[in-house]
Amino acid sequence: MESSFKVLGWLRDYRRADLWDDVVASATLVMFLVPQGLAYALLAGLSPQAGLYASILPVICYAIVGSSAALSVGPAALPSLMTAAVLAGLSQVAPSQYPMLAAALALFSGLLRVVFGGLRFGFVANYLSSPVVGGFVTGSALLILLTQVPNLIGIESHAADAQSMLARVWAVRHELSWASPALSVATLLALFACRAWLAKGLRRIGLAARAADLFGKAAPLFVITVAAAAVHALGLPVKLVGALPQGLPPLTWPMPQVGLLIELMPAIAAIALIGFIDSYSIAQVLALKRRETVNPNRELVALGLANMAAGVTGGFPVSASFSRSAANELAGARTQLAGVLAALWMLVILAAAAGLFALLPLATLSCTIVVAVIQLIDLSVLRLAWRYERGDAWIFLATAAAVLVAGVVDAVLLGVGLSLAHFVWRTSSPHLAEVGRVPGSEHYRNRLRHAVEMQPGVLAIRVDESLYFANIRFVSDAIVGMLRQRPDTRSVLLVLSAVNAIDVSALQGLRDLNRGLSEQGVALHLAEVKGPVMDRLRQSGFLAELSGAVHLSTHSAMRLIGTPAEPDYVI
Repeated sequence: MESSFKVLGWLRDYRRADLWDDVVASATLVMFLVPQGLAYALLAGLSPQAGLYASILPVICYAIVGSSAALSVGPAALPSLMTAAVLAGLSQVAPSQYPMLAAALALFSGLLRVVFGGLRFGFVANYLSSPVVGGFVTGSALLILLTQVPNLIGIESHAADAQSMLARVWAVRHELSWASPALSVATLLALFACRAWLAKGLRRIGLAARAADLFGKAAPLFVITVAAAAVHALGLPVKLVGALPQGLPPLTWPMPQVGLLIELMPAIAAIALIGFIDSYSIAQVLALKRRETVNPNRELVALGLANMAAGVTGGFPVSASFSRSAANELAGARTQLAGVLAALWMLVILAAAAGLFALLPLATLSCTIVVAVIQLIDLSVLRLAWRYERGDAWIFLATAAAVLVAGVVDAVLLGVGLSLAHFVWRTSSPHLAEVGRVPGSEHYRNRLRHAVEMQPGVLAIRVDESLYFANIRFVSDAIVGMLRQRPDTRSVLLVLSAVNAIDVSALQGLRDLNRGLSEQGVALHLAEVKGPVMDRLRQSGFLAELSGAVHLSTHSAMRLIGTPAEPDYVI
């Protein structure tokens, strides 16, 4: 198995022919990193330079360990929103401590991911179902859109929940000026127009498709530049980013008080889990397109190191960005060198051109967030769940609503809890099929779905679920109920072809069922038991107690039960 700690694998096999593609991709990546870094820092409730700091060392750390060649790690919508929600929920903490606490969230969520990756816990991604992730992302996207309203209309608000933000907007409704809303509307129209028509128009006038798509994706940078120039030329009274500190990111070790750190642990775990799942999903999409593979444990370590790097350089939690990753891949990135070069470009910008950001309007940056986040609203999972499994659809809706009402961390906990509860409820009453032989064959099917031959005196039941504490009583009661309708039954055959596991409670239930049937003169047989289940049953001693036998197949069992011949496979 590939080591989770394999570093710079792309560098050992690097080809000189790939260098120019990586250089071009790095320049493209910077055009996305700069506006998104500034915007997502504001979304997180931090100063804009924090977004630039989070776009340098984290990118390099991921490049050293990460397994995806095109994945772009840095400031992103979901971790920024979760950071804002956590900080806004700390009522006893002064806003001046927010930068340190945001860095601590990055540091400790990264450390947790490194530990999980080292222990090969990449499977934790399986604990969030598609409805939970879809509901969380959709609810988060709606919440992000709401939290951008203050910047869009030009008011101060650090609320990270919908109710507080709307209350703040209502309270200052009489103080609003026309400049910020007008700038926001113009910027949004320009961004949506560029998204819809720019690439198509460029292709129509003869520009190569790849170049046209890149210009279309880079449109936010040009729109922001034009907006800043217009604000400066017209002297519009709108809020600006302001001067940023010039120079390299500071090296710090954010360490909140122990009590506060304990209070932050649920949020740290949620940020680590959601950030990993979001990033790993993007990496899988890119890997499939490029016919590559990504290692979940290695991704955990790489993302963990990236977040630790963000924490010690004055940043905030980071993850992969789909828009940046797609642009990076479209720009022709061959390896992670493109990300490394982009980080170096960011260092140059911070060292020599930080003053250029002073004239950027906050409303325009919020517009870029709005346009990017709208893409996160994907209702395809909800539509599929509504047609296929209504319970999952309600989990999707409940998780999305919880994001808006209770907050992002509580929404994750609620979604996971509902998913587990739904799983237990669904599997607590498994499907049981009374089977008979399809005429002229050795196949046995549900007698309610097929015309089958039934063998007198034998009740053959196929159990279509693993047996565990929540469903063994249902199975036992169902068998007893069937026996009441067939008083002439002398053998019960359980077909366990769909049973992958039997826990201790279910084993005890089978023992009780075997004992009860024996007292009535009914033998209990098993058929098609899977190897791992058979091993555990043999180890438990249950097979020695079994009043009947274990058969290799349903057909051999039905052929031999009730005859003096011995079964062809008896344990």
